[in-house]
Amino acid sequence: MSTDHASRLARGDELDYRSVRTGMVFVLLFCLGFTVIGLCLVGGGDGLLRMLGVALLIFFGAVGIPVAVWRLVKPTIELKVSAQDGVWLRDRRATWLGWDEIAAVERDAVGSRPAVTLRLTEGGSHTLSPTIAASPAELYALLSEQQTIRARRG
Repeated sequence: MSTDHASRLARGDELDYRSVRTGMVFVLLFCLGFTVIGLCLVGGGDGLLRMLGVALLIFFGAVGIPVAVWRLVKPTIELKVSAQDGVWLRDRRATWLGWDEIAAVERDAVGSRPAVTLRLTEGGSHTLSPTIAASPAELYALLSEQQTIRARRG
């Protein structure tokens, strides 16, 4: 684990982990491709094909490209870690899981990709999203150390 992350948590800072940008690059390329198809249909099509071209231009060109560029510039926060509050997960209705709710932090795999799973005291578990722009080893070290510190205090 990076000592920078540990020291930031010790000072009371929150750590934000954003989603990776790779997927959004593919979405941008997809939107650009359909925008070009829309331009071709508007320029060379008749009637229904021209209307389809306009729809492609509006949906992929006017909406899709700006959204994809915005997501590339400012990716969404997928995970927050706080020494006081616990772990915030975007896909759990944006709520905090307190350290007392986390029974264990374990290494796991999603398909063939390494991942981190939080075992909850209520018996459930939550595997962290593979779209987080941080290595699973770094997240495992950070979360397991914080969970151990909280378990000693409690």
